[in-house]
Amino acid sequence: MIKLTIRKAVDSILNLLDSLCPPQPILRSEEESRKLAKATSGIALYDYKGCVASRRTRREIRRLNIDIERRDIGKCSIHQDKLLAEYGKLKAPCLRIEEKGEVQWIDKPEKILFYLRERFEVHGAQGARQNST
Repeated sequence: MIKLTIRKAVDSILNLLDSLCPPQPILRSEEESRKLAKATSGIALYDYKGCVASRRTRREIRRLNIDIERRDIGKCSIHQDKLLAEYGKLKAPCLRIEEKGEVQWIDKPEKILFYLRERFEVHGAQGARQNST
């Protein structure tokens, strides 16, 4: 009981900090945003609001300024059932990537962050200019 109370208090504090100190999103042009919307349409993040690794992943998605569907397995039993049926276990965070009719799963937070950065990070001089403004 005490553990649950402490965890809820910590979650509330972290959620407050997230809202007060959101990550600085990468600036993107309208054209780039449209391309990214198409590229992210087959990606969904199964996460849980109280999970620290999920929170880190959500912050990185906000920083990268990409639109990835979020499926909270703590709030919605439909998402829990779908994750269990398709992936075989409840795991948060878990990234589902569907491309060309094939589904790939990434369930390790570090690998999810690596994938997102490799695929959606702004590289080169243009990215340095955009990130410095």
